[in-house]
Amino acid sequence: MPKIDEQIAVVARKIEQNRNRLKDLKGRATKQDRKDDARRKLLYGAAYLAALPSLSTDAQKRSLERVEACITRPKDREFLGLEPLKDTNSHSKISKDADKAVTADLPFASSPTSE
Repeated sequence: MPKIDEQIAVVARKIEQNRNRLKDLKGRATKQDRKDDARRKLLYGAAYLAALPSLSTDAQKRSLERVEACITRPKDREFLGLEPLKDTNSHSKISKDADKAVTADLPFASSPTSE
């Protein structure tokens, strides 16, 4: 019997090691996903800002208004020098249906927790 008990202990130890390895790998994957998301946002933001001067003044104004309407956190608006939003109940001036239509073709998934 001791032999079976030893085998059980060895298998149980391996299972625990594999669980820990799986946990570490999932953590690394999550960390990489966050880094990739931040880099993607940075690159798209830089590209947007680089393209903005090529638009007409009126198009620049409309474009900035749409982007600024999506910035809803008071601290973020203050940091960017934007006026506080008057309607604090709405997430954005852009309707949710219009937002879905626009983001459906984007090369990245929008995440609700990214605010």
